[in-house]
Amino acid sequence: MKTVFFDLDGTILDTLEDLKNAVNYALNFYNYPLKDLEFVRKAIGNGTQVLIRRCTPEGIDESSYKEVFNCFKNFYLNHYSDFTRAYVGIKHLLESLKGKCNLVVVSNKDNDLTQKLINKEFPGLFDIIQGSYLDKPKKPDPYLIDSIIKSYNLDKKGSLYIGDTDVDKQSALNAGLDYRLVSYGYRTKEELEKMCPNDTPFSSVNELANYLLKWVNL
Repeated sequence: MKTVFFDLDGTILDTLEDLKNAVNYALNFYNYPLKDLEFVRKAIGNGTQVLIRRCTPEGIDESSYKEVFNCFKNFYLNHYSDFTRAYVGIKHLLESLKGKCNLVVVSNKDNDLTQKLINKEFPGLFDIIQGSYLDKPKKPDPYLIDSIIKSYNLDKKGSLYIGDTDVDKQSALNAGLDYRLVSYGYRTKEELEKMCPNDTPFSSVNELANYLLKWVNL
């Protein structure tokens, strides 16, 4: 059976508003300048630790960074789904693919939060749900994807990775997977064309669905 790997943030779920709110709560708590939605959008992609490093002032010491990160994490744990919603059409796509292929979500988001979000928004649809751990490598390192493939004895040649950033592209390449990108998430079509000039991203969930439904039946 074929396998489709999905990124989470910006690919199947719009989590941007909740992430921005958590970032700004922590920044405000320590009297650092706040970040607008556009800044946070561009800072997302390599996990929350990197997100906070990008949002805190340049030159901040490690102790202060850790304080901001912990403040962000504690707030986000209680507000991770205030405004988070599935992209229109994604749930229907997953329902259409269910049983025709293995459905996997692999995210740089904390594993516990990844489990909670997926079970809340897509109960029973994903066969494998995998988030990250603070002490383990994150995407684009292939660790998470390789661990899933090894644990579940999946076929790399029959696998496809779907994501919305250049980090996702590199994640797939590092793991030896074919991939496709979408431009309705956290990177615009123009940004992806500059970052990944040889790719043609899907601009809508409908385009992605048409492709995937054909791909699983090839």
